[in-house]
Amino acid sequence: MQKSHRAPTPDAIAPDGMAIRHLLDEAQGAKKLSLAEGALGPNQCSAKVYHTTYEEIWYVLQGEGIFRLHMPGVDTEESTQVRPGDALLVPPHHGFWVGEYRHGRVGLPPGWFSALGNWSRGPPMAASGPVGR
Repeated sequence: MQKSHRAPTPDAIAPDGMAIRHLLDEAQGAKKLSLAEGALGPNQCSAKVYHTTYEEIWYVLQGEGIFRLHMPGVDTEESTQVRPGDALLVPPHHGFWVGEYRHGRVGLPPGWFSALGNWSRGPPMAASGPVGR
């Protein structure tokens, strides 16, 4: 059985600007899926990114904001307010980003946002805009 524990500090900064903590991935023997936590600080938003060949599932742990999804071939973005307990599916080839945060749990800085992401293995995502828009 493979078990991991959330690291006290992020492992990396993703192309979209989110601080990433890897929870389960190839290092623990995962072949097709991985699980990571992504977090943004106060008044931050991520850059829009696209996954070319795989889908991603988000589960919001804390904080509130707007999650935006950009379908291929469409000029406008779909947006929805997200809060703890919400889950979102990002299909392949869709652009997505998060922003406009409100306060998180007691004891955390205002604006803190974190989510778990689970995705099938595929090429890395590509960013398409500045962080903090």
